[in-house]
Amino acid sequence: MAISYRDPFAQLQRELESMLERAFGTEGPSSLYPPVNLFDAGEHYVVKAELPGVRPEDLELTVQDNTLVLRGERTLPETAQNAAYHRRERGEGQFRRVVRLPGPTEGEPQAQFRDGVLTVRLPKASQARPRRVTIHSD
Repeated sequence: MAISYRDPFAQLQRELESMLERAFGTEGPSSLYPPVNLFDAGEHYVVKAELPGVRPEDLELTVQDNTLVLRGERTLPETAQNAAYHRRERGEGQFRRVVRLPGPTEGEPQAQFRDGVLTVRLPKASQARPRRVTIHSD
């Protein structure tokens, strides 16, 4: 008697992708490409995006209000036309990722692309920067 085994993590991943597609009208995991980290670095907000296989000239960044929009295209090297994939997880094509910033920005953002990682530094607006409060005693 054969026992079938289902990977619970694979099932969870499929359900999560399906839920995201229904909720946001996306097309599966490519909607979450590129993966990003956003953190507060005191005077700046910093966004890091993983973009392996993307050339800097194929990227476009725009900042408006409290939103950073990252657009681009990733193309993969051509494989033989008669190749039969056993697994295909690396996507290609155009992408658009919208990142909501935690507060307002001002000044000129700086972007650097190194080793497949895009780092964008967005100066915080003066009202969003931490201020030291003086404590008076009577």
